[in-house]
Amino acid sequence: MSKPPQRAASPLGSVLKKVIKSLGGKGRFTEEEISDAWAAAVGEAAARHSRPVSFRRSSIFVNVDRSTWLHEMTVRRKEILASLEERLKGKKFKDIRFRIGEITKKDERI
Repeated sequence: MSKPPQRAASPLGSVLKKVIKSLGGKGRFTEEEISDAWAAAVGEAAARHSRPVSFRRSSIFVNVDRSTWLHEMTVRRKEILASLEERLKGKKFKDIRFRIGEITKKDERI
């Protein structure tokens, strides 16, 4: 019985990157990419008071910590959408839904 031909081993890092990318699916972004794009789209001050928390049916759901930020971001909705689409390489979003909710800073996440 003959042995199958052996292939050169791939570095573990490149294998893991491929697996993680395949699990994410086409057009998916990491939490860090989304967080960075959000901060750039809304500005530093607004980013401290808001966090994207989920995506469903091409809509982004964002928690904000105060009604004043909810109002400001609602007024800037179209501007924010355009900026996110540009920063996330043409990903199309239908809407952003804002709601008062808990804001967890990056370094506080578990």
